[in-house]
Amino acid sequence: RSDPYGLAIAIQHDFGYDGEPLITVYAHLSESYVVKGQYVETGEVIALSGNTGQTTAPHLHFEIRKGANSFYNSVNPELWTAPPQGWGLLVGEVRSTWDAPLYQQKVHLFNLDTGETRWVKSYGSYHLINRDPYYQENVIFSDLPAGDYRLTIKYTGKIFNAQVTILPGAVSYFSFHGMDGISLEPPAEDFPTNIPLSSSN
Repeated sequence: RSDPYGLAIAIQHDFGYDGEPLITVYAHLSESYVVKGQYVETGEVIALSGNTGQTTAPHLHFEIRKGANSFYNSVNPELWTAPPQGWGLLVGEVRSTWDAPLYQQKVHLFNLDTGETRWVKSYGSYHLINRDPYYQENVIFSDLPAGDYRLTIKYTGKIFNAQVTILPGAVSYFSFHGMDGISLEPPAEDFPTNIPLSSSN
């Protein structure tokens, strides 16, 4: 009863990821239908969502943990779940002019087709959630209908804008580096540096 997660279930998947264990966690449950050590199949009902632990309202808390069943091994599950058909995802890295991560930085996204505005804040701590090794994200907008959007970030009193296109079933990317503004260039690939050149080069 004193656990912040309340009644929770952790499943270690038999396929793993990148040679490491892969665990999914379901928390704040009202009732569990499984026991420790039980093997479960895809689609099997394992629990009922609830309001146990430290919550403000009934909901399902979902985590993905890579490597070990520890809070400190959590990754953002929004990068691991497919969006609804026709929708996409926007991932961003938000940093200061001096290249330090910006914590709790508000980022706005305006749908140019529907007029809907959404906003999120960047991750609250560098150690709160493990970043994807490629994207190094600290901001994610999930479940976005495909289309054109205006991305807005207010930083040190100045407003920065960029137009981004969300493609169905795809991940779109942006980076923000303080007064240098917003870039839509994807992260640089990490090419091996120890490959010998051919004799013709």
